[in-house]
Amino acid sequence: MCEVVEIVSAGKSYVRIIKVKNMNEQTITVTLPNSVCDRIRTTAQATSLTSEEVIKQSVMPAFESDIPQNHRLNLAKLPLLNDIQLWKAANSVMKDTRQSRLEELAELQKNRSLTKNEQSELSSLMNEAQQTMLCKAEARRILAQRGHVIFKAVEH
Repeated sequence: MCEVVEIVSAGKSYVRIIKVKNMNEQTITVTLPNSVCDRIRTTAQATSLTSEEVIKQSVMPAFESDIPQNHRLNLAKLPLLNDIQLWKAANSVMKDTRQSRLEELAELQKNRSLTKNEQSELSSLMNEAQQTMLCKAEARRILAQRGHVIFKAVEH
């Protein structure tokens, strides 16, 4: 259980997190720019979450065990990107040739059994597609936390 003790602004901002486990306390101090601490506060207020929950939701995806290791490494890098880089990741797509090949193999599989090479290629392309979608979703989540509008409301 992590408890955010304080977010202090004094030139440099930092977050002090106390982790309590087996009656031992471990203090982790992270120095962050004022802008990041402001985003934490703003996000917490906008989402009716505590600063602790905002930080936890920002950190935890990098450590999720149900995501393959290679995907976790890529996801862990996303919070370090600036907004322009995140928008690029949020709008990324597979190359047209790779997407077309994925669709072609999926159609072939409906009509006949794939060869070992085709099955291996399909598996690789599906893995790439999954990684692309995870990256896009996580980039959009981070952008939303930073206050960006991801989806515009449609007026009826």
